[in-house]
Amino acid sequence: MPKVPIEISKEQYLLKSTFVYNRLRSEGYFKLFFQVQKFLKSEEQHLDWNDRKEWGISEEAWKNIQVTDISPALIFLHPKVLTTCPEFLKYYRSVALLPQKGLKTISGVSNVEKIESGKGRPNKEQTGKLVNSINNVASLIVNLSTSLDKKEIEGMMYATAGTKIDGSWRNQIGAEGERVIRTIIFDGLASNGELSSVFYKGNTEKVTAKNIDILRENLEENQTLNLTNGYSVVFSSEPDVEMKDEKGNTVGAIEIKSGIDPAGALERLGAMLKSFENTLAEYPNAVTILIASCITDEVQKRLMASMVVRATYVTTSITASESEKRKFVNKVRSILKLC
Repeated sequence: MPKVPIEISKEQYLLKSTFVYNRLRSEGYFKLFFQVQKFLKSEEQHLDWNDRKEWGISEEAWKNIQVTDISPALIFLHPKVLTTCPEFLKYYRSVALLPQKGLKTISGVSNVEKIESGKGRPNKEQTGKLVNSINNVASLIVNLSTSLDKKEIEGMMYATAGTKIDGSWRNQIGAEGERVIRTIIFDGLASNGELSSVFYKGNTEKVTAKNIDILRENLEENQTLNLTNGYSVVFSSEPDVEMKDEKGNTVGAIEIKSGIDPAGALERLGAMLKSFENTLAEYPNAVTILIASCITDEVQKRLMASMVVRATYVTTSITASESEKRKFVNKVRSILKLC
């Protein structure tokens, strides 16, 4: 088996880190623990726990939690909490270290995702099943723990979230590579005050100090960055990034190929070259840029033979080195006639 180049391995770990962080943030895990605490600070005094045995909370676990400084509602799910704040199901499921599939299996409730997203509310029967399932597991955790504090509970939530995100990572390295490069381009233009507006899903948002962070967090395909000089950057596919002048002519194109082993790189090289050939056939002066996991000798040989790639970058050189990142951003800015 051929050895995987260090650039590919480095890229995979780097992009996995950015992917996990972005998903924890976009799925609301960073604020979830504090949202639950805020709710409890206001409403905990109104929660009646007299029927806790019916809700799957063992008496031993209840006694164990009473001798700590932890609110019972921080680990045990009360029916009123679930029915009034259904989105909190994600928190209590995660604290019980249960994946969505696991909770669906042991509770028999199939619409867990819908409830957690706030798009549905559990009926009385579903509430009973979910509460019992989570509290049974939470009771076991409390009984087996020699010491439990808020930091451990928060850590349990992140552990469950991380397992879920890790499972979805395997098919996302290419998309994450594109997202990171889009963000680097966005940041480079924003830091120089060169962004005018963002066009996405039929709407144009003028870039301001108030909305720039939100716009940055939602960079996707089929999105256009309009610049102060009349040029535009289009996030699409084939090419992944296209740069347009004030007349709509293509002045630059970028293809991003992440997470590909040497054999896979050669397989997809043809499609990438074809994309650049199509661009250059219409706009022969356009600057074509390839960003790849690594440039092997064989890939370099074919790139030189094709003569359709004007510049190449290795993903990790852009993402891990500030000087290389600046060089790349300034290359893009020069194509866009910004410097």
